[in-house]
Amino acid sequence: MAKKLKILNKLKKENIPYFEYKKRFLLVVIGLFLLIVLAIYLLQIAYASYQSQAKLVADINKAIYLIKPSGMDFNIDLNKIEPSSKPYIYKFSISNFEGNKHSEVDIEYQLNIRTTTNLPLTFELYRNENYDDAGATNLFNQATTTQDVDGAWYNYLEGKEKHQFLYSEDETDIYTLVVYFPENHKLATDYADNIENIEVEIISNQIVD
Repeated sequence: MAKKLKILNKLKKENIPYFEYKKRFLLVVIGLFLLIVLAIYLLQIAYASYQSQAKLVADINKAIYLIKPSGMDFNIDLNKIEPSSKPYIYKFSISNFEGNKHSEVDIEYQLNIRTTTNLPLTFELYRNENYDDAGATNLFNQATTTQDVDGAWYNYLEGKEKHQFLYSEDETDIYTLVVYFPENHKLATDYADNIENIEVEIISNQIVD
C-alpha cells in the first residue's frame, strides 16, 4: 500500500509541470486570438474612416477662401434638373487659407441659402459629414418665403449656427448641399423648362474677445 502511494505521489508531481505548461499554452493561444480579433476590428474602423473621408472630399465643385472677414456669396449652377428618386449633390469647401495666403485674424461665419421658387425643391446642408452617414446633422432650419422690392418670391434658409476658423491653423470645412426634386413631379407640366437659382450667402466677421 505504501509503495502504491509513493507511485501515485510521484505521478502527481510529474503531472503538475505538465498541467502548468498546458494552462500557460492555452492562455497564450487565447491571448493571441484576442489580439488578432482586436487587430481586425481596428483595421475595419480605420478603413471605414478612410472610406468616409475619401467620400467626403470627392468631387468638390467650388472652393471658397475666407482670407479676410468679409461677406460674400456665389451661385450654384445645377443647370436644368428633373424630378428624381435620388437627390442632387453639390459639394463646396470653405477655408481660411489659399496657398501662402492665410487669414490674419480669427473668423466666424454663417451660411445661408436663398433660392427662387420656380421648382418645388427642398434643401439640406451638411458640414464635414456625408449626408447619408448615420446621425448626420442637417444645418438648415425650415425655409421661410419672402418677397423682394421687385415683387419676386424667394425661399430663404438660414444656418442654425456659426462656425469658427482660428488664424493659428489652416482650416477647411467641406459642405454637402443636398437638393431634392421629388419624382412624383415627373408628369407635372407646370415645371417644364423652369430653372432654379440657388445663391449661397456667407456672412463672416472677425472674432473679437
